[in-house]
Amino acid sequence: MARIGAAIAVAGLAAAGIAGRATLAASFTVLGHLHWIWIPAAIVLEAASMAAFAIMLRRLLAVGGASVGVRPMLATAYAANAVSVSVPLAGPGLATAFSFRRFSGHGADAPLAGWSLLAGGVISSAAAALVGLGGGLASGNTLAAAVAVLGGVLAVALLLLVAAATRRPRLRGVLERPAAWTLRHGSQLLRRPAADPAPAIRAWAERLGSFRLSPSGWMTVTGLALANWLADAAVLAVSIHAAGAAVPWHDLLLVYGSGIAAQSLNITPGGLGVTEGTLSVALVATGLHASQALAAVLLYRLASFWLVASAGWLVLLWLRRRQPARLHAVAADQPGYGSSRRSGATPTPGTARSPGRPGGGIECPAGRRPARDTELCPLPR
Repeated sequence: MARIGAAIAVAGLAAAGIAGRATLAASFTVLGHLHWIWIPAAIVLEAASMAAFAIMLRRLLAVGGASVGVRPMLATAYAANAVSVSVPLAGPGLATAFSFRRFSGHGADAPLAGWSLLAGGVISSAAAALVGLGGGLASGNTLAAAVAVLGGVLAVALLLLVAAATRRPRLRGVLERPAAWTLRHGSQLLRRPAADPAPAIRAWAERLGSFRLSPSGWMTVTGLALANWLADAAVLAVSIHAAGAAVPWHDLLLVYGSGIAAQSLNITPGGLGVTEGTLSVALVATGLHASQALAAVLLYRLASFWLVASAGWLVLLWLRRRQPARLHAVAADQPGYGSSRRSGATPTPGTARSPGRPGGGIECPAGRRPARDTELCPLPR
Protein backbone atom coordinates (compact mmCIF):
# COMPACT_ATOMS: atom_id res chain seq x y z
CA MET A 1 0.00 0.00 0.00
CA ALA A 2 2.93 2.32 0.62
CA ARG A 3 4.04 1.91 -3.00
CA ILE A 4 0.52 2.55 -4.22
CA GLY A 5 0.36 5.72 -2.14
CA ALA A 6 3.69 6.86 -3.56
CA ALA A 7 2.47 6.25 -7.11
CA ILE A 8 -0.67 8.28 -6.47
CA ALA A 9 1.37 11.11 -4.98
CA VAL A 10 3.82 11.24 -7.90
CA ALA A 11 1.03 11.07 -10.44
CA GLY A 12 -0.77 13.86 -8.64
CA LEU A 13 2.29 16.06 -8.85
CA ALA A 14 2.62 15.31 -12.56
CA ALA A 15 -0.97 16.30 -13.17
CA ALA A 16 -0.86 19.41 -11.01
CA GLY A 17 -0.25 21.60 -14.02
CA ILE A 18 -3.59 20.65 -15.57
CA ALA A 19 -5.72 20.22 -12.52
CA GLY A 20 -4.66 22.62 -9.78
CA ARG A 21 -4.90 22.02 -6.05
CA ALA A 22 -8.70 22.05 -5.89
CA THR A 23 -9.02 19.56 -8.74
CA LEU A 24 -6.46 17.24 -7.15
CA ALA A 25 -8.51 17.21 -3.97
CA ALA A 26 -11.63 16.54 -6.03
CA SER A 27 -9.93 13.60 -7.78
CA PHE A 28 -9.21 11.94 -4.44
CA THR A 29 -12.86 12.47 -3.58
CA VAL A 30 -13.79 10.66 -6.79
CA LEU A 31 -11.44 7.81 -5.83
CA GLY A 32 -13.34 7.48 -2.58
CA HIS A 33 -16.64 7.06 -4.44
CA LEU A 34 -15.65 4.67 -7.22
CA HIS A 35 -18.05 2.10 -8.63
CA TRP A 36 -16.11 -0.74 -7.03
CA ILE A 37 -18.01 -3.42 -8.91
CA TRP A 38 -15.83 -2.59 -11.95
CA ILE A 39 -12.52 -3.14 -10.13
CA PRO A 40 -12.55 -6.96 -10.50
CA ALA A 41 -13.35 -6.51 -14.20
CA ALA A 42 -10.26 -4.32 -14.61
CA ILE A 43 -8.07 -6.93 -12.88
CA VAL A 44 -9.47 -9.77 -15.01
CA LEU A 45 -8.92 -7.78 -18.22
CA GLU A 46 -5.33 -7.02 -17.28
CA ALA A 47 -4.72 -10.69 -16.50
CA ALA A 48 -6.16 -11.55 -19.92
CA SER A 49 -3.80 -9.05 -21.52
CA MET A 50 -0.76 -10.67 -19.91
CA ALA A 51 -2.02 -14.15 -20.80
CA ALA A 52 -2.39 -13.20 -24.47
CA PHE A 53 1.19 -11.95 -24.57
CA ALA A 54 2.53 -15.11 -22.90
CA ILE A 55 0.59 -17.42 -25.22
CA MET A 56 1.88 -15.48 -28.23
CA LEU A 57 5.49 -16.14 -27.18
CA ARG A 58 4.64 -19.78 -26.46
CA ARG A 59 3.27 -20.16 -29.97
CA LEU A 60 6.44 -18.66 -31.47
CA LEU A 61 8.66 -21.02 -29.47
CA ALA A 62 6.64 -23.98 -30.71
CA VAL A 63 7.79 -23.17 -34.27
CA GLY A 64 11.25 -24.46 -33.36
CA GLY A 65 9.99 -27.49 -31.45
CA ALA A 66 10.19 -26.06 -27.91
CA SER A 67 7.16 -27.06 -25.85
CA VAL A 68 6.69 -24.73 -22.89
CA GLY A 69 3.76 -25.01 -20.52
CA VAL A 70 1.32 -22.15 -20.05
CA ARG A 71 2.19 -21.62 -16.39
CA PRO A 72 5.98 -21.39 -16.93
CA MET A 73 5.38 -18.98 -19.81
CA LEU A 74 3.09 -16.84 -17.68
CA ALA A 75 5.73 -16.79 -14.95
CA THR A 76 8.32 -15.63 -17.49
CA ALA A 77 6.01 -12.92 -18.85
CA TYR A 78 5.16 -11.51 -15.41
CA ALA A 79 8.73 -11.59 -14.12
CA ALA A 80 10.18 -10.06 -17.30
CA ASN A 81 7.55 -7.32 -17.25
CA ALA A 82 8.45 -6.49 -13.65
CA VAL A 83 12.11 -6.11 -14.57
CA SER A 84 11.29 -4.08 -17.68
CA VAL A 85 9.06 -1.52 -15.96
CA SER A 86 11.06 -1.22 -12.74
CA VAL A 87 14.52 -0.35 -14.10
CA PRO A 88 14.82 3.00 -15.91
CA LEU A 89 16.39 2.94 -19.39
CA ALA A 90 18.04 -0.48 -19.05
CA GLY A 91 14.85 -2.30 -18.02
CA PRO A 92 13.79 -3.61 -21.45
CA GLY A 93 17.28 -4.94 -22.17
CA LEU A 94 17.48 -6.73 -18.83
CA ALA A 95 14.01 -8.18 -19.35
CA THR A 96 15.02 -9.48 -22.78
CA ALA A 97 18.11 -11.16 -21.31
CA PHE A 98 16.01 -12.70 -18.55
CA SER A 99 13.46 -14.06 -21.04
CA PHE A 100 16.27 -15.45 -23.21
CA ARG A 101 17.68 -17.41 -20.28
CA ARG A 102 14.25 -18.67 -19.33
CA PHE A 103 13.51 -19.84 -22.88
CA SER A 104 16.87 -21.59 -23.02
CA GLY A 105 16.12 -23.29 -19.72
CA HIS A 106 12.90 -24.68 -21.18
CA GLY A 107 14.61 -26.37 -24.11
CA ALA A 108 14.88 -23.63 -26.74
CA ASP A 109 18.29 -23.28 -28.35
CA ALA A 110 19.86 -19.83 -28.68
CA PRO A 111 18.64 -19.13 -32.26
CA LEU A 112 15.07 -20.13 -31.39
CA ALA A 113 15.02 -18.06 -28.20
CA GLY A 114 16.41 -15.04 -30.03
CA TRP A 115 14.04 -15.46 -32.97
CA SER A 116 11.02 -15.76 -30.67
CA LEU A 117 11.93 -12.57 -28.81
CA LEU A 118 12.63 -10.67 -32.03
CA ALA A 119 9.48 -11.87 -33.78
CA GLY A 120 7.40 -11.29 -30.66
CA GLY A 121 8.68 -7.74 -30.31
CA VAL A 122 8.08 -6.92 -33.96
CA ILE A 123 4.59 -8.44 -33.97
CA SER A 124 3.71 -6.62 -30.76
CA SER A 125 4.92 -3.33 -32.26
CA ALA A 126 2.92 -3.96 -35.44
CA ALA A 127 -0.18 -4.73 -33.37
CA ALA A 128 0.33 -1.51 -31.41
CA ALA A 129 0.52 0.34 -34.72
CA LEU A 130 -2.80 -1.24 -35.74
CA VAL A 131 -4.34 -0.06 -32.48
CA GLY A 132 -2.99 3.42 -33.14
CA LEU A 133 -4.34 3.30 -36.70
CA GLY A 134 -7.76 2.34 -35.38
CA GLY A 135 -7.64 5.15 -32.86
CA GLY A 136 -6.65 7.68 -35.49
CA LEU A 137 -9.40 6.61 -37.87
CA ALA A 138 -12.08 6.48 -35.15
CA SER A 139 -11.19 9.95 -33.87
CA GLY A 140 -10.65 11.47 -37.30
CA ASN A 141 -7.01 12.28 -36.56
CA THR A 142 -5.29 11.54 -39.85
CA LEU A 143 -1.84 12.53 -38.54
CA ALA A 144 -1.99 9.91 -35.80
CA ALA A 145 -3.19 7.32 -38.30
CA ALA A 146 -0.32 8.14 -40.67
CA VAL A 147 2.27 7.86 -37.88
CA ALA A 148 0.81 4.51 -36.83
CA VAL A 149 0.96 3.18 -40.39
CA LEU A 150 4.60 4.27 -40.72
CA GLY A 151 5.53 2.55 -37.45
CA GLY A 152 3.78 -0.66 -38.47
CA VAL A 153 5.45 -0.72 -41.88
CA LEU A 154 8.90 -0.26 -40.34
CA ALA A 155 8.29 -3.08 -37.84
CA VAL A 156 7.11 -5.52 -40.49
CA ALA A 157 9.95 -4.50 -42.83
CA LEU A 158 12.48 -5.39 -40.13
CA LEU A 159 11.01 -8.86 -39.70
CA LEU A 160 10.88 -9.42 -43.46
CA LEU A 161 14.51 -8.34 -43.82
CA VAL A 162 15.64 -10.85 -41.19
CA ALA A 163 13.56 -13.61 -42.81
CA ALA A 164 14.96 -12.85 -46.26
CA ALA A 165 18.52 -12.73 -44.94
CA THR A 166 18.22 -16.19 -43.39
CA ARG A 167 16.80 -17.80 -46.54
CA ARG A 168 18.78 -16.14 -49.32
CA PRO A 169 22.46 -17.14 -49.28
CA ARG A 170 23.66 -14.05 -51.13
CA LEU A 171 21.88 -11.59 -48.83
CA ARG A 172 22.86 -13.66 -45.81
CA GLY A 173 26.52 -13.45 -46.84
CA VAL A 174 26.26 -9.67 -47.17
CA LEU A 175 24.90 -9.35 -43.61
CA GLU A 176 27.20 -11.97 -42.05
CA ARG A 177 30.36 -9.98 -42.69
CA PRO A 178 29.36 -6.78 -40.83
CA ALA A 179 27.85 -8.89 -38.03
CA ALA A 180 31.12 -10.82 -37.63
CA TRP A 181 33.12 -7.58 -37.73
CA THR A 182 30.91 -6.05 -35.02
CA LEU A 183 31.22 -9.07 -32.73
CA ARG A 184 34.96 -9.34 -33.25
CA HIS A 185 35.64 -5.68 -32.45
CA GLY A 186 33.16 -5.76 -29.57
CA SER A 187 35.13 -8.63 -28.01
CA GLN A 188 38.34 -6.66 -28.41
CA LEU A 189 36.84 -3.58 -26.76
CA LEU A 190 35.64 -5.72 -23.84
CA ARG A 191 39.08 -7.37 -23.70
CA ARG A 192 37.55 -10.78 -24.15
CA PRO A 193 39.31 -12.37 -27.11
CA ALA A 194 37.09 -14.83 -28.93
CA ALA A 195 37.35 -17.15 -31.87
CA ASP A 196 36.21 -16.12 -35.31
CA PRO A 197 32.45 -15.47 -34.91
CA ALA A 198 31.68 -16.07 -38.60
CA PRO A 199 30.98 -19.83 -38.24
CA ALA A 200 28.66 -19.21 -35.28
CA ILE A 201 26.79 -16.49 -37.19
CA ARG A 202 26.47 -18.80 -40.19
CA ALA A 203 25.08 -21.57 -37.99
CA TRP A 204 22.61 -19.13 -36.42
CA ALA A 205 21.47 -17.96 -39.85
CA GLU A 206 20.96 -21.52 -41.07
CA ARG A 207 18.98 -22.38 -37.94
CA LEU A 208 16.86 -19.23 -38.26
CA GLY A 209 16.12 -20.13 -41.87
CA SER A 210 14.59 -23.42 -40.74
CA PHE A 211 11.80 -21.71 -38.80
CA ARG A 212 8.52 -21.73 -40.70
CA LEU A 213 5.25 -20.28 -39.47
CA SER A 214 2.17 -20.83 -41.59
CA PRO A 215 -0.08 -17.92 -42.62
CA SER A 216 -2.67 -19.10 -40.09
CA GLY A 217 0.10 -19.14 -37.47
CA TRP A 218 1.03 -15.54 -38.26
CA MET A 219 -2.64 -14.58 -38.00
CA THR A 220 -2.85 -16.33 -34.64
CA VAL A 221 0.15 -14.59 -33.10
CA THR A 222 -0.96 -11.23 -34.52
CA GLY A 223 -4.42 -11.75 -33.05
CA LEU A 224 -2.88 -12.57 -29.66
CA ALA A 225 -0.74 -9.42 -29.84
CA LEU A 226 -3.83 -7.36 -30.64
CA ALA A 227 -5.68 -9.00 -27.75
CA ASN A 228 -2.81 -8.01 -25.47
CA TRP A 229 -3.16 -4.33 -26.37
CA LEU A 230 -6.95 -4.20 -26.63
CA ALA A 231 -7.49 -5.91 -23.27
CA ASP A 232 -5.19 -3.35 -21.67
CA ALA A 233 -7.09 -0.54 -23.41
CA ALA A 234 -10.31 -2.06 -22.04
CA VAL A 235 -8.85 -1.65 -18.54
CA LEU A 236 -8.65 2.08 -19.20
CA ALA A 237 -12.28 2.12 -20.40
CA VAL A 238 -13.42 0.24 -17.29
CA SER A 239 -11.44 2.64 -15.09
CA ILE A 240 -13.15 5.64 -16.70
CA HIS A 241 -16.53 4.03 -16.14
CA ALA A 242 -15.65 3.23 -12.51
CA ALA A 243 -14.79 6.91 -11.97
CA GLY A 244 -18.34 7.81 -12.98
CA ALA A 245 -17.44 9.41 -16.32
CA ALA A 246 -18.67 8.66 -19.82
CA VAL A 247 -16.14 6.67 -21.85
CA PRO A 248 -15.01 8.66 -24.94
CA TRP A 249 -15.24 5.65 -27.26
CA HIS A 250 -14.27 7.51 -30.43
CA ASP A 251 -11.09 8.85 -28.82
CA LEU A 252 -10.32 5.98 -26.43
CA LEU A 253 -7.70 4.19 -28.53
CA LEU A 254 -6.02 7.48 -29.41
CA VAL A 255 -5.85 8.42 -25.72
CA TYR A 256 -4.57 4.96 -24.87
CA GLY A 257 -1.92 5.16 -27.59
CA SER A 258 -0.63 8.46 -26.20
CA GLY A 259 -0.17 6.82 -22.80
CA ILE A 260 1.67 3.84 -24.30
CA ALA A 261 3.96 6.18 -26.24
CA ALA A 262 4.76 8.11 -23.05
CA GLN A 263 5.45 4.91 -21.14
CA SER A 264 7.74 3.57 -23.87
CA LEU A 265 10.13 6.49 -23.28
CA ASN A 266 11.15 4.65 -20.08
CA ILE A 267 12.55 7.82 -18.52
CA THR A 268 11.16 6.76 -15.15
CA PRO A 269 10.29 3.22 -13.96
CA GLY A 270 7.22 2.20 -15.94
CA GLY A 271 6.81 5.79 -17.16
CA LEU A 272 5.75 6.77 -13.64
CA GLY A 273 4.44 10.33 -13.58
CA VAL A 274 4.92 10.83 -17.32
CA THR A 275 2.24 8.31 -18.29
CA GLU A 276 -0.24 9.56 -15.70
CA GLY A 277 0.18 13.15 -16.80
CA THR A 278 -0.11 12.30 -20.52
CA LEU A 279 -3.24 10.20 -20.09
CA SER A 280 -4.86 12.80 -17.84
CA VAL A 281 -4.25 15.60 -20.34
CA ALA A 282 -5.57 13.46 -23.20
CA LEU A 283 -8.74 12.52 -21.30
CA VAL A 284 -9.39 16.13 -20.33
CA ALA A 285 -9.04 17.04 -24.01
CA THR A 286 -11.86 14.59 -24.82
CA GLY A 287 -14.22 16.41 -22.46
CA LEU A 288 -13.80 14.61 -19.14
CA HIS A 289 -13.69 16.64 -15.97
CA ALA A 290 -10.11 16.89 -14.69
CA SER A 291 -10.88 15.22 -11.36
CA GLN A 292 -12.60 12.27 -13.04
CA ALA A 293 -9.82 11.96 -15.62
CA LEU A 294 -7.12 11.83 -12.97
CA ALA A 295 -9.05 9.36 -10.83
CA ALA A 296 -9.60 7.08 -13.83
CA VAL A 297 -5.92 7.22 -14.78
CA LEU A 298 -4.79 6.39 -11.25
CA LEU A 299 -7.14 3.42 -11.15
CA TYR A 300 -5.95 2.25 -14.57
CA ARG A 301 -2.32 2.49 -13.50
CA LEU A 302 -3.06 0.61 -10.29
CA ALA A 303 -4.40 -2.34 -12.30
CA SER A 304 -2.03 -2.23 -15.29
CA PHE A 305 1.21 -1.17 -13.62
CA TRP A 306 1.34 -1.59 -9.85
CA LEU A 307 -0.54 -4.87 -9.49
CA VAL A 308 1.14 -6.49 -12.51
CA ALA A 309 4.62 -5.32 -11.47
CA SER A 310 4.08 -6.48 -7.88
CA ALA A 311 2.89 -9.88 -9.11
CA GLY A 312 5.93 -10.07 -11.38
CA TRP A 313 8.38 -9.41 -8.56
CA LEU A 314 6.68 -12.05 -6.42
CA VAL A 315 7.01 -14.52 -9.29
CA LEU A 316 10.66 -13.57 -9.76
CA LEU A 317 11.41 -14.14 -6.08
CA TRP A 318 9.61 -17.47 -6.24
CA LEU A 319 11.67 -18.51 -9.27
CA ARG A 320 14.91 -17.59 -7.51
CA ARG A 321 13.95 -19.57 -4.41
CA ARG A 322 12.87 -22.54 -6.52
CA GLN A 323 16.09 -22.74 -8.53
CA PRO A 324 18.41 -23.89 -5.69
CA ALA A 325 15.92 -26.61 -4.77
CA ARG A 326 15.84 -27.80 -8.39
CA LEU A 327 19.65 -27.84 -8.53
CA HIS A 328 19.80 -29.94 -5.35
CA ALA A 329 17.24 -32.34 -6.81
CA VAL A 330 19.33 -32.73 -9.96
CA ALA A 331 22.50 -33.15 -7.88
CA ALA A 332 20.88 -35.94 -5.87
CA ASP A 333 20.72 -37.99 -9.07
CA GLN A 334 24.49 -37.74 -9.53
CA PRO A 335 26.52 -40.89 -8.65
CA GLY A 336 27.94 -40.78 -5.13
CA TYR A 337 25.97 -37.70 -4.07
CA GLY A 338 23.87 -39.32 -1.37
CA SER A 339 26.65 -41.18 0.46
CA SER A 340 29.03 -38.23 0.63
CA ARG A 341 26.28 -35.84 1.74
CA ARG A 342 24.96 -38.14 4.47
CA SER A 343 28.38 -38.96 5.87
CA GLY A 344 29.69 -35.43 5.61
CA ALA A 345 32.80 -36.78 3.90
CA THR A 346 34.58 -35.18 1.00
CA PRO A 347 33.40 -36.08 -2.49
CA THR A 348 34.35 -39.51 -3.65
CA PRO A 349 37.39 -39.86 -5.94
CA GLY A 350 36.55 -39.22 -9.54
CA THR A 351 34.13 -36.36 -8.80
CA ALA A 352 34.68 -32.61 -8.70
CA ARG A 353 32.67 -30.07 -6.75
CA SER A 354 32.08 -26.69 -8.30
CA PRO A 355 32.95 -23.71 -6.10
CA GLY A 356 30.13 -22.53 -3.91
CA ARG A 357 27.26 -20.37 -4.92
CA PRO A 358 24.10 -19.83 -2.89
CA GLY A 359 22.57 -23.24 -2.40
CA GLY A 360 25.88 -25.10 -2.73
CA GLY A 361 27.63 -26.73 -5.64
CA ILE A 362 26.76 -29.80 -7.68
CA GLU A 363 29.08 -32.79 -7.74
CA CYS A 364 30.22 -33.46 -11.28
CA PRO A 365 30.96 -36.96 -12.52
CA ALA A 366 34.51 -37.71 -13.62
CA GLY A 367 35.43 -36.06 -16.89
CA ARG A 368 32.98 -33.15 -16.53
CA ARG A 369 34.03 -29.66 -15.56
CA PRO A 370 31.94 -26.87 -14.07
CA ALA A 371 30.78 -24.25 -16.57
CA ARG A 372 32.89 -21.10 -16.30
CA ASP A 373 30.03 -18.67 -16.52
CA THR A 374 27.86 -20.24 -13.84
CA GLU A 375 30.44 -22.08 -11.70
CA LEU A 376 27.94 -24.93 -11.62
CA CYS A 377 28.24 -28.36 -13.13
CA PRO A 378 26.29 -28.45 -16.43
CA LEU A 379 22.87 -29.94 -15.79
CA PRO A 380 22.09 -33.21 -17.50
CA ARG A 381 19.50 -32.96 -20.23
